[in-house]
Amino acid sequence: MSYIADSVASTIALYAGLIDEAAWSRPAVEQLGLQATRLLDGHRRCEPGAYVELSNWLPELVGCSAEWIWSVNISEDETRRALARQHGYLAWATVEASDVRPIAMFECAVGAVLAGELDELERLFHKAPELATMRSHFGHRATLLHYLGANGVETYRQRVPSNAAAVAAWLLSRGADVGATADMYGGGQTALGLVLTSAHPAAAGATDELARVLRG
Repeated sequence: MSYIADSVASTIALYAGLIDEAAWSRPAVEQLGLQATRLLDGHRRCEPGAYVELSNWLPELVGCSAEWIWSVNISEDETRRALARQHGYLAWATVEASDVRPIAMFECAVGAVLAGELDELERLFHKAPELATMRSHFGHRATLLHYLGANGVETYRQRVPSNAAAVAAWLLSRGADVGATADMYGGGQTALGLVLTSAHPAAAGATDELARVLRG
């Protein structure tokens, strides 16, 4: 079981059909381009997930009310910019310049982390122990440990497993680097810093135990 905030659930619904295993074969520019088009359509339809994405990731609309966001015109260039920022890129041009593709094993491991599936992680790490320090192909370059912060990564992946602290401890025992930094929010972000500044672990009641594990 994982804690999934309503805001996160609404983005999962917004991108339905685009964020399944088929996404693991697409380079970032293709994947985020598809999501940007869906986000633009979601804005036109006043879908809750579009409000979450735009109010968090498009600078001009951060903190604005839903009524205001629905009233303004949005272009696909703007939804691309929002998706670029969400995934740790400085601009859409940076996404276009990247030809890095996802690694299916890592993407599968992210899913296992967020679901708290230690048996599945064991199976994956038996095949690829380097998953402990591997990073996302997206611009934020998050490790598996960073994803437990539910902060600064893909909105639809900002979930907190009920056994989050146990997952963190398991990853650390397999070689994950607690001091590794990722590039969201301007860079230099540790897993602990993300946990302490994220609303999702707090709402799930997981912050204190997660922080204890990460502090050692």
